[in-house]
Amino acid sequence: MASDRGSISVRLAVGLALALGVLGAPLLITLDRLAAVRRATEQAASYVQLRHQVVLMSKTGEDMLAIHSGLWTPEGVDRSKWDEFRLHTQSLEHLLDSMWARGIEKHEITYLNELSSSAEALHDLISEPTLRARIEAPEGEVPPELLARTRTRSRELLERIVELCEYLASSFDIRTVHAAAQAGEAWTVSVATSRIVFPFALLVSFLVIYYVHRSITRPVSALVQGTKALTRGDLTEHIDVTGYGEFSELADSFNQMARALVTNQKQLVEAEKLAVVGRLAAGMAHEINNPITVIMGYTKMLENGLQGDGPAREQLRSIAQEAQQCKSIISGLLDLSRPLERTPGEVINPNKVVAEVLNMAQAMQLTERVRIEKAVIDRPLPLTIGRSRLRQIILNIIRNALEVLQDGRDACLRLEGYVRPRDKLEPAGLAERVSASKSFLVLVFTDNGPGMPPEHLKHLFEPFFTTKPDGIGLGLAICHNIAAAHGGFIDAQSVRGSGTTFTVGLPLAE
Repeated sequence: MASDRGSISVRLAVGLALALGVLGAPLLITLDRLAAVRRATEQAASYVQLRHQVVLMSKTGEDMLAIHSGLWTPEGVDRSKWDEFRLHTQSLEHLLDSMWARGIEKHEITYLNELSSSAEALHDLISEPTLRARIEAPEGEVPPELLARTRTRSRELLERIVELCEYLASSFDIRTVHAAAQAGEAWTVSVATSRIVFPFALLVSFLVIYYVHRSITRPVSALVQGTKALTRGDLTEHIDVTGYGEFSELADSFNQMARALVTNQKQLVEAEKLAVVGRLAAGMAHEINNPITVIMGYTKMLENGLQGDGPAREQLRSIAQEAQQCKSIISGLLDLSRPLERTPGEVINPNKVVAEVLNMAQAMQLTERVRIEKAVIDRPLPLTIGRSRLRQIILNIIRNALEVLQDGRDACLRLEGYVRPRDKLEPAGLAERVSASKSFLVLVFTDNGPGMPPEHLKHLFEPFFTTKPDGIGLGLAICHNIAAAHGGFIDAQSVRGSGTTFTVGLPLAE
């Protein structure tokens, strides 16, 4: 598995993120500055509108001052100008309410509060009940003291209102200029950022494109060339993709596949040679088997015709034994040269089959010096193998073990048999080499003999490999083929000087 830091997908994601970051940064800065320009522009427009209202209030105050000059006459108050003065007062109050509704900042609120106070005082002054009653009376006579006091106070309030309006107008002028300066500064920063960063972003984009070309296009091209060479039959082609990542791992897998194909090709050639030899051996076995049968028959006839024991009888027995050995070799060759067919399954009691084999071994005088310990499951089991094939496997393994134990001291052969689920088979990994049956009959044969070295153990199931002087090396090979043909396995474990253990697993029928 490619490491995360060397993964092509991770590196491409980092490159793309870098390109997007470089391109996105100036875009975000530009958008932020444009938003600042918009805010500053809106503030400037708002200040302009507020200043316009202040100018209207100032104009209203000046008009009221002008009316105020002609409002007071020697006879009292000019009724027409008094009504006009009151209308201007109401207009001033409406403008102030509109100013408050727009939302004023803290610095201008002080002026506006004072302006509202002055306008309210002016309203209270001209709305004084005694004054209004005298002015609106038919005679229209106003006391001189009240008239003088009202005239002086109203003029002071009007002059203060005009003065405050001028202060507010100046303040809004300053704020408008400041907002315009902020808008200009934000626009300048946006333009400068774009001019500086966008060329750098283009450079990074070109680097990312080159990196993609180097990280993907070149390795893919090398892989395509390798597959074309493989198509042409050139198995020596080597794809060189350096570094880390999926393409490097894919190149290594391709190179391993090419090497495996070379090995498999050699093995196929060797297998073809062995197949030719096997067919030749099968033909020769059929041709030789008949003369041997004739030799054994005539040897038996000659032996039966002799009287008593003598050198001639011993010689005939030697001839018969050697002929029987040749017949065994030929039978093994025939079993190896033709595909083993799977026999029909049967319901078998493993304990009874093991007992039969031990009885045969006892008849062959192989159990006299060996202690047998048996703990085999004693009930019928539905197996995928036939009884004769199962007995053949058990007989080969038990006979080999007993022959090895003949010269040992305190020799012991332990036989175990039990049912195991497929995923609990031991050693580990056996479940991957057998059929998909859920349960297996497991037979374990353990002896305390001399054991075998590792170099013998790995060739144990190969044809014609044997460690016995008089062995032919076909028994275990045939047993291995029988077990494999029925979806089972044979495994051997041995330690020099500590005995040998054979484990046979055969699937149970579903």
